[in-house]
Amino acid sequence: MRFFTADHGAWMARVGLNPRARMYTIGNPLIARTMLEHDLAAGLNVPVRLMICEEPASRTTRLTYDLPSSLMSGLKNRKVAAAAEKLDAKLIALAVHATGAEA
Repeated sequence: MRFFTADHGAWMARVGLNPRARMYTIGNPLIARTMLEHDLAAGLNVPVRLMICEEPASRTTRLTYDLPSSLMSGLKNRKVAAAAEKLDAKLIALAVHATGAEA
């Protein structure tokens, strides 16, 4: 589910830059629940964010994201960490599917 889209290219044009870059907040509420039920602070990073941008010099497209497990590590909650690791695998699978690149 897409919750939010931020077009960084649109606002950066106001400061003289012209990138093609969008950040998406995506997720599944049922998966988010597996973390939020143990610590509401997990909501700072769930749903997850990813960015798709074009590298101006090479004109290649890049997909960037943070692994949920690394973002949740500061909570020091074993149940949140376990759920975040499962989400890592889902996010990596999505990235591989979307880009055709290897994990």
